[in-house]
Amino acid sequence: MWFRNLYLFEFDAAFTYDAQQMSNALASKIIMDCPASQRESVGWSSPFGRDSELMVLASQGNILLRMARQERLLPASVLKDHLMERVEKIETRENRKIGTRERRGLREELEFELLPKAFTKRSHLDAWIDSANSRLIINTCSAPRAENFAKLLRNTLGSLPIVLPETDTSPVTTMTQWMRNGRPPEPFEFGQDCCLKTLNEQNGTVTFKRHDLSGNELRSNLEAGKLVTQLELVWNDKVRFILTENLNFKRLRFVNIMSDNLDQQRFESAQEKIDAEFSLMAGEITQMLNQLMPVLT
Repeated sequence: MWFRNLYLFEFDAAFTYDAQQMSNALASKIIMDCPASQRESVGWSSPFGRDSELMVLASQGNILLRMARQERLLPASVLKDHLMERVEKIETRENRKIGTRERRGLREELEFELLPKAFTKRSHLDAWIDSANSRLIINTCSAPRAENFAKLLRNTLGSLPIVLPETDTSPVTTMTQWMRNGRPPEPFEFGQDCCLKTLNEQNGTVTFKRHDLSGNELRSNLEAGKLVTQLELVWNDKVRFILTENLNFKRLRFVNIMSDNLDQQRFESAQEKIDAEFSLMAGEITQMLNQLMPVLT
């Protein structure tokens, strides 16, 4: 349940769905088993697992939802081997060469034949709607995956008025200035990872891992004109993350949160544990974003 990445959208109009309305909407597009003739199937699933009929988890104004994807595993190498075998048989039997268009047709025929025999794999992508702060937060750093999630949600609800967050100053400029100043704004601290680039034709990159970011080596790269494109930050000694030039958050790690708040509790069910974890995580990340976003904009 603990998100490892954050991809942010902002609502540019009030989000008016409550938890029950969201649940009803998602139930209309529950994921179905992938048909034998199709590559994939996409729909909504319960954040509590496949056996649950609850389509959302609601906690303190936050709504957790899960997109599921089932795909048929038909590796390109397998399809290529079958195609070569069929082409060789036809060319030998008919004493002729197979052209590009005919080869493409044979490939489509083989894919249609092999797909029903392919194994299926299911994956999921979690996100939550923070209506109080007008945010949609998706557990990914991949723009295509985030857009696919937003597309499904838009198709489900009929509309989805979201935009990417904008800042007056680019995150690269802001992070570079923090490094030159030797500190980020409180209550944030530098971590140990950083990536710098030279934004010119050479596009040189320097990466520091588990490194003292206040050292002379990093400062000399800044003086040489390199800019910070990724920076590890620590919020309130609770959350570590990598802030990227695209305003994404990678490699989230929660420090002393799970042990301090959850280890002493006894949960009667897995659903109760997921509920508690989400409530805690959403509360901490919301506080962190509410303190970080104003200093980025």
